Amino acid sequence: MQDGYERTCDYEEDPDEEYLAEGADEKDEKDEKDEKDEKDEGEPDARGAADLTPRELGRKGEEMAASYLERRGWRLLERNWRCPYGEADIVAQDSDDDDNDTVVLVEVKTRLALGERADAMPELAVDAHKRFRYRRLALAYLMEHPEVFSIRFDVIALNVVGDGSARLRHLFGAFSLDD
Repeated sequence: MQDGYERTCDYEEDPDEEYLAEGADEKDEKDEKDEKDEKDEGEPDARGAADLTPRELGRKGEEMAASYLERRGWRLLERNWRCPYGEADIVAQDSDDDDNDTVVLVEVKTRLALGERADAMPELAVDAHKRFRYRRLALAYLMEHPEVFSIRFDVIALNVVGDGSARLRHLFGAFSLDD
């Protein structure tokens, strides 16, 4: 991958809301008591990250990535956009793009980072074959959307470190159309 701008953050999920916004307040004691009462009533606990299938973990990672982008003001154009060449996880426009003419194809890679796998680097799974596939996707997207003038390829790598929390790395311009 090229040297691209990288942004790293910790991501935590609030079980009472779909996604925890950055800087959100902690749950109060009443909420914690209500949760404890619910568990005491015999309701099953939510499945932990370690219990998810690889497909479920990937889907969870894509949800976290989409939430991360939206919180930063990005406009999500498509989720799981498909064409004959495959699928792009997220198609979006960067809030920092003043002209709003660059579309970003985002590949999301999620790994469970528990125990020995705590230092996993999911972005390494975006190998030459995956980059080639994304370039073909980009050309198909440009053919389908002639109003788009340029495309950028970003990678969001998530290391799920617990039930609802992850380390997220966003690699801006991770590779280019002509690499």
